[in-house]
Amino acid sequence: FTCFGFVMAAICLFPVYAFKSWNPWISTILLSLANASFGLAPTGFKSNYLDITEKYVGIVAGYGNTLGTVASILGPKITAATLVHSDGNWHVVLGTVCIINLVAALNYARTAVVTPVESMILQ
Repeated sequence: FTCFGFVMAAICLFPVYAFKSWNPWISTILLSLANASFGLAPTGFKSNYLDITEKYVGIVAGYGNTLGTVASILGPKITAATLVHSDGNWHVVLGTVCIINLVAALNYARTAVVTPVESMILQ
């Protein structure tokens, strides 16, 4: 679900700005589908905290939530700065989000484990 969520969000977000001159319902539907796809992404990595470690799951979850909070704080500032430097070009912003999603999906597919690290060390 995680990779599917990231990839589908990227697919839905990429054409949003291009369709701005069309019927506004098209962009609304694409943004809604992207938002729903973003909702699928955490189903894999939030449960993966327990897969990573059994002993320190609280610490790992705390780090993950902290990084998510920092991203939520910095995201709007980075978006605003990007829009200022690109003369209000939303293609750059949405394209960047799409690329980040695709990289995240690839990274998750390559590195997600279901064996706790403690078990891997003992083997």
